[in-house]
Amino acid sequence: MRWDEHGWDNYGPAHLAEVRAAIDAAGKIIAYEYHGWQHGWIVTENSHEHALMSGPAERTSGAASIPVNRISTGSMYTAPHRRVVSHAVPMVGLLRGAALRSPLDMSFAFASEQTIDALAHAARIDPLTFRRRNIADPRWLGVLNAAAAAADWAPAGPAHARPNEGEVAVGWGVGLGTHHVSYGAAVAQIEVNRRTGDIVAKRLFGALDAGLAVNPALVENQIVGMMVQATSRVLKEEVTFDQTGVTSLDWASYPILRFAEHPEITPVVLQRLEEPSTGAGEEVMGATAAAIANALFDAIGVRVRQYPITPERVRAALKA
Repeated sequence: MRWDEHGWDNYGPAHLAEVRAAIDAAGKIIAYEYHGWQHGWIVTENSHEHALMSGPAERTSGAASIPVNRISTGSMYTAPHRRVVSHAVPMVGLLRGAALRSPLDMSFAFASEQTIDALAHAARIDPLTFRRRNIADPRWLGVLNAAAAAADWAPAGPAHARPNEGEVAVGWGVGLGTHHVSYGAAVAQIEVNRRTGDIVAKRLFGALDAGLAVNPALVENQIVGMMVQATSRVLKEEVTFDQTGVTSLDWASYPILRFAEHPEITPVVLQRLEEPSTGAGEEVMGATAAAIANALFDAIGVRVRQYPITPERVRAALKA
């Protein structure tokens, strides 16, 4: 059984992804292929360019050049046949690529984890059970189980087996993700209005394994902050532009999540006293975006392959 997934984001760094995966009759992943089209980063800061009256130069090698989808390079899921390809998209003279919290990780997880969920649905296996069956690393399993336990996840079969009638549908989703080397997992509960397409993130549960947590309370604060920001980006934030420049210039044309819209968040820190400390500022953002996207499918049975998942895109997906 094979599944193809295409997705792209409209926030910050441009990214287009194509994912193909296959499972066997036992629900084990046997092949995974990921293609990502993304740009690198501009080397110099704006004021430096203005002072020298010089144009930007794009970094083409090293840590800040073209990133690779780290969530699909072997440690997360076991797959005997695997191919991950990053395609460089030149940016000089087109758009500026600069620093952003968890720049492309949300895009990686948004596309890849929806594919994993689609495989689970096609195999008629609960998404949590499917991931546990295919997980490759005990630390990934640790954050997955921690988020699921915090959410009191109860396997209920594929989404279409759940009666979810009425104008407002409730959905649950799970996702994994990272930024560099830490381990992040999320579970999301959302409500979707079938008529308007509006999505409300009600509750989020985030688990992070960043090795030795010197100040666990501070790590909890980081989890809350990154999950709020990820919710805003996956549901609302979109840079728009025309032939001459950016057109999203204020809070009306570039909306963000307001205080009254914030979900209830439960952070979980997995303490690893024997492991070195690793990143704790961005590692759950990708998992959050994936969990919300998967919860949408659980609620209404359709997938939106582009974020932000605006009401217009939800209505179009339902119509299609």
